[in-house]
Amino acid sequence: MEYKIKAEKVYMGIPIQAECPEEKLEIFLGNKKLYEFLVPVCADAEHVKYDYISYLRIDQYEGRELTLKGDFDASFFENICQSDSGDREKLTRPMIHFTADRGWINDPNGLVYHNGMYHLYFQYNPMNTQWQNMSWGHAASSDLLHFKQLDTVMYPDESGAVYSGCGIVNEKGMLGLPEDALLFYYSAAGGINPWSEGTAFTQKIAYSTDEGTTLTKIPDPTIGVIRQDSRDPKVFWHEESSAYIMVLWIQGNEFGFFRSENLKDWKKTDSIILPEAWECPDLYRLDCEGEKVWVFTSADGFYYIGEFDGYTFSTDGVQKKAYRTKLPYAAQSYSGVQDRVIAVPWLRTLNKGRLYTGMMGIPRELKLVKRGDEKILSMLPVREYEETKEKITEFNWNDGEFSVEIREDAVAEVELYPQAEGTFTVSIYGQELTIGGREIRYGSETTTLEEPLKEIHIIVDREVIEIHGNHGTENAYYETCSDQLHGKISMKGCAGMGRIYIWQP
Repeated sequence: MEYKIKAEKVYMGIPIQAECPEEKLEIFLGNKKLYEFLVPVCADAEHVKYDYISYLRIDQYEGRELTLKGDFDASFFENICQSDSGDREKLTRPMIHFTADRGWINDPNGLVYHNGMYHLYFQYNPMNTQWQNMSWGHAASSDLLHFKQLDTVMYPDESGAVYSGCGIVNEKGMLGLPEDALLFYYSAAGGINPWSEGTAFTQKIAYSTDEGTTLTKIPDPTIGVIRQDSRDPKVFWHEESSAYIMVLWIQGNEFGFFRSENLKDWKKTDSIILPEAWECPDLYRLDCEGEKVWVFTSADGFYYIGEFDGYTFSTDGVQKKAYRTKLPYAAQSYSGVQDRVIAVPWLRTLNKGRLYTGMMGIPRELKLVKRGDEKILSMLPVREYEETKEKITEFNWNDGEFSVEIREDAVAEVELYPQAEGTFTVSIYGQELTIGGREIRYGSETTTLEEPLKEIHIIVDREVIEIHGNHGTENAYYETCSDQLHGKISMKGCAGMGRIYIWQP
């Protein structure tokens, strides 16, 4: 069936019935295909119209006729609308953890700081609450805590779905673009969407000359086909060898290292196989008591200490774990930040019954600390969070029960210093955790730690709990089913001292 619509407003609204069977929707301008999406549609259109409207920007085609094609019931096209605003009714959602306005998110992409703004791009399906139609969504923040979602910047096309990648500032004026342009390297996932059937993955470039608001894709790949699905480029400048470096997942447990002096032509200089490690590589340098040390990470939070000379990465191959639970994934570090290394993970939350799926973790500052001769990654919430949380009370407990009531909605942080061996239970807004020895128990899940917790921070937001301890070297994340952000916080068992903080936007 075909449906024609004249572009008259900023956005065209597409009705979405989340998690229903999908049909292919194609959008044309004349004979040129502009977009292709797999859109979920309710088979019983008489009773359910849609869960939400997904807004697609069309003002660049103002006054021209668009043709929509697909095997849809007439009622689907009848619910197509136009609007000058993409605003929708607000949903109850986490306070400090970024979630998409509607739809599915996964990996953080293109993390770049420029002119006072932290840009967060992300793998995005605006057309459903399940994985599909991989695009790049966009949000921005001046303080890493209050992210505002903006217009989607890249959609699937004939080269493939838009998979993960990175962002940098074009400080050296490469590619014939201004020095203040933003450059984005991403994987064009050929063969993933119907439009790109029969092609393979390549690495491509997009750029922005308007502070990251709109991205323009450069048609030709900067790196052609290596393997069928090689992906996830991370690019940075290596001062000592005067070249840009790209780390890339090749296949299996293999990662490649590439060099370029012009950001266009890349030469492979090394590859490494790291058992169990998979996709979304990152490579950055941290200070460890005056020593500069390189850290390589993969999607599951595995990390490896080593040396990098601009050509090869050498490591003892000892795999360490940044997280003790499986919820965080595909963390990426920010470029453009001079005085610290900041990373954001995707949290693989299911968010059942919501119109969004997935969220981002609280941004963390990365450091290395020593435990004897061993170097351990420390991940603490960014200073912006630490500076804006408010201390409510400080207390001691000794085999009794301590409790306090929080009356207004707020993210809560409970900071604890156990002073005796044993097990204790913490209840925060009805979410209960039991901690003792080298274990954390939440619901039916038991998490084993590398070492007992001497200092513990438990941060509770809607639908998620983040725990960090021992100066950020022990980290655990849990999805919850609770929207509660006020009520009782209590402790019992063991002995020690603690503090309670709240954070409100």
